[in-house]
Amino acid sequence: MKRFKKLLAVVACVSMMSTMFAACGSSGDSTNSPAPDTSASPSAEASVAPSADASVAPSAVDKTAVKGEISFWHFNKDEGPNIVKAFNAAYPNVKVNLSIVPDKDQQYQNKITSAIRAGSGVPDVFSAESAFVKRFVEMPDAFADLTAKAKDVVGNMVPYTVAVGTDKNGVLRALSHQAAAGAIAYKKAAAKQYLGTDDPAQIADMLSSQDKMIATAKTLKEKSGGKVALFPTFEEPQKMYLGGRSQGWVSADNKLTIDQKMLDFIDFAKTLRDNKYEAALDQWSPGWSSAIAADDKALVWACPTWGIPWIVGSNDKKAADGGRWAIAKPPFAYFWGGTWFGIYSKSDKQDLAWDFLSQFTADKDAMKKWAIDNQDFPNNLAAIAEGSPEDSKIVGTNVFKFYEPFIKDINGSILTKYDDTIENAFVDCMRSYLAGKIKTKDEMIKTFKDKVKTNLKDITVE
Repeated sequence: MKRFKKLLAVVACVSMMSTMFAACGSSGDSTNSPAPDTSASPSAEASVAPSADASVAPSAVDKTAVKGEISFWHFNKDEGPNIVKAFNAAYPNVKVNLSIVPDKDQQYQNKITSAIRAGSGVPDVFSAESAFVKRFVEMPDAFADLTAKAKDVVGNMVPYTVAVGTDKNGVLRALSHQAAAGAIAYKKAAAKQYLGTDDPAQIADMLSSQDKMIATAKTLKEKSGGKVALFPTFEEPQKMYLGGRSQGWVSADNKLTIDQKMLDFIDFAKTLRDNKYEAALDQWSPGWSSAIAADDKALVWACPTWGIPWIVGSNDKKAADGGRWAIAKPPFAYFWGGTWFGIYSKSDKQDLAWDFLSQFTADKDAMKKWAIDNQDFPNNLAAIAEGSPEDSKIVGTNVFKFYEPFIKDINGSILTKYDDTIENAFVDCMRSYLAGKIKTKDEMIKTFKDKVKTNLKDITVE
């Protein structure tokens, strides 16, 4: 998900990302330093001293009696220390040696991969974001088999997160503490003025199919005198169409597959651009970011759970005052982002590593506390069912309860280890096509296939 990383360069409140577990990397170099805290330097490698300054729900197991030492690698300089701090609140006598390796230019991925291949220096537990988690889930000798350990807890996780962490042979190898389900975020005033309603159910219906989106875009353009587009960029609905596929980019026999949903999307995006139903901005660009706060650019943004505070809230400084934004069910269920964790297959501390991993991926109360404290969304159906303690000030609804009815519809099985590379190529080709540099749909598809063939030698492209 390299395009998410562009947020680091364009969003003014990047430093606030410290509590957002869906963040997708940090820049900087890895250095040795004392134990990190929540204001740690951009990179750190240290032993984190046990702490007990946060409360967690009581457990039948005496966690204070558990002792030992494990190593943990993460790619985010802020999340890593916060995870350790939350863990040590429950397990004060376990020492966690934390290493932060930024994933700039795939530094983190390469370091983990080299260590696994060498069979030396691999941490007991390490993280992987959605852009590359499948590479480690499918990599021999990387993540351990968690099937038996997690058999009593996976039933309470959002199903797509389990599918993402499961390899092609059905072996569970990685778990996530969060669900990054997608929604539609829209500007209430513009919706009310130009579409006659700002009700989430009615807006969802107006955008519930391709034909309805085009009809709504036409109405919006006419009523606003061409001032307000439906989307800021074609990349917003692309997130939804990707989620609506029935098959991933790469088939079981390693062939490039272009799902019908994406062929439909090419036509849909062309209609949007030709009719000025989208504002022709690039996702994560300064113009895209400023359009979030503006009242006269676009109506609808793709918005995952983390996007409420970090896309809407961080760009529209008035959003937290309430009344400006709402969220609605998307036309196709999708997810965007997220982080998974696994135990090294050859770690000699499997049980202690499981204590660490399960604390923030399986303990309902700990997960709910984390989500509330960090404006996150728990990967725990029981916690979701209980609802958020209060409604979001930004979108005016109980976020946990909002996603509950359709979060199980998200298809996690379509994610492959090649998605980041393939989707970057797809977006590049779409930009050229919509700008008129590529003249036809057939030429666009051919150019896309050629890029995939060049960038991924082990994929068959027909």
